[in-house]
Amino acid sequence: MNRIFLFILILVIIAGGALIGFWAVNLPGSVVINDSRGELVSLHTGVAAIALIVFGGLVAAVWWVISGLFVLPGKIGRSRQTNRARKANMALTEGLLAAEAGDSVHALKLARKAVKHAEDERLKLLLEARAAEANDDWAGAERAWGQLTRLPGGQLAGLRGSAMAAAERGDQSTAESRAREALGLKSNADWPFNSLFDLQVARGEWNKALETLAIGEKRGLISGDSLRRRRAVLHTAGAVGLPHDRKQEAQKALAEAIRAAPGFPPAAWHGARHLMIDGKEKAAQGVLELGWKARPHPALAQLSRRLVPQDARENIAARLQALVETHPTHRESRILSSELAMDRADWVEAVKSLALLVEENPTGRLCLLMERALKGYGDHDEAQRWGRMAASASREADWSDIDPKGNAFDFAQRDWSRLVYAFGDVGDLVHPRYETYGRELEAGRVLAIAGPEDDRIAPPKAPSDRLTPPLDYAEDDD
Repeated sequence: MNRIFLFILILVIIAGGALIGFWAVNLPGSVVINDSRGELVSLHTGVAAIALIVFGGLVAAVWWVISGLFVLPGKIGRSRQTNRARKANMALTEGLLAAEAGDSVHALKLARKAVKHAEDERLKLLLEARAAEANDDWAGAERAWGQLTRLPGGQLAGLRGSAMAAAERGDQSTAESRAREALGLKSNADWPFNSLFDLQVARGEWNKALETLAIGEKRGLISGDSLRRRRAVLHTAGAVGLPHDRKQEAQKALAEAIRAAPGFPPAAWHGARHLMIDGKEKAAQGVLELGWKARPHPALAQLSRRLVPQDARENIAARLQALVETHPTHRESRILSSELAMDRADWVEAVKSLALLVEENPTGRLCLLMERALKGYGDHDEAQRWGRMAASASREADWSDIDPKGNAFDFAQRDWSRLVYAFGDVGDLVHPRYETYGRELEAGRVLAIAGPEDDRIAPPKAPSDRLTPPLDYAEDDD
């Protein structure tokens, strides 16, 4: 393409020269010039015109050379500056790539080279900080990031790098201070909120985390279910850690947790337990029903059984039935219905309902419940078989929340911290006792204190007709 253009340009010049020559030759008249000797020299008009054009071209060429000599030093300076900038950019690019690749030695070498050539102090500090990070020199990285915060346009990036470097060298206080300073800046970046929130949650500073969460909500950095669930976990964790003399504050925090996320069973359980201790059984039952409706959990049913010491069986059954009616189709409600059938010695109904449940998922808890139901029914051989099956059946995560004494959700600080994200962001419960194979409440064991002696139900007698066990678990004929 360039050759064609050059060829056409040459043709145009030749054609233009030919036209000018033809025009000059055909000009009429002549030009008379008085030379230095006083003689008159006559030139044809065309020759004079061509000579004038050539002379003008020579003058222009001489002027171009002279002016070029004047601007030559500036061009040389600009060329050197361009070459220096090119070397600096190459060193910065290769240095950043080396730092990201983990080649700390090469990154440091290129950082020194960039310092020699680069003019923008921010780029030099950025590469210096990255190279120090690649070399695990967190003090040096924090120093470089700190210098970057004092330069225009580098404050937010410098604060982020300083916070990360401080956290890496174990200075959580400085990391929090940098994140808090960045959160005070007007920016759409979400890392200051996330960093500050994560640091506070990791240290178990629940109230501070709630304040940071409120700032994130105000700025639109977190919203919806994640916001409400995180808030519920933080309120619950804070309430559980309060001493007994601050029970009013704890109850208020638990009420806020239930209001934020009714489907968070630990909030409902601890909230009802505080009310139970204060003798407010009806209010406690209302909290349990609210929690059961949102997300049934066996720990809520166990606490409902024990709301009133020495309570009559009819009252206990009424409270449990109220739980079932809030969410009758849920698996836990069906299990609770089978337990109610056993409480009133309706063994046939209990075995039938449990048979459907074990067909779906034969967990150890259901096997033990089936063992209890079959013992009550009078089929001791089949009951023993289900008891043996319970030893190798799978465990239930929710049931593992309940310890052998019937208490639940007794989490350590690190477990509450995990719940902030596991339940807050995903809606999943973390079960430390399930993960560590800790001891749990024996399924089928009733912890409620029995009522008066005359309210007790007489031991049942086995019916003459034998119930057929679930097909998948029936013994072979041979």
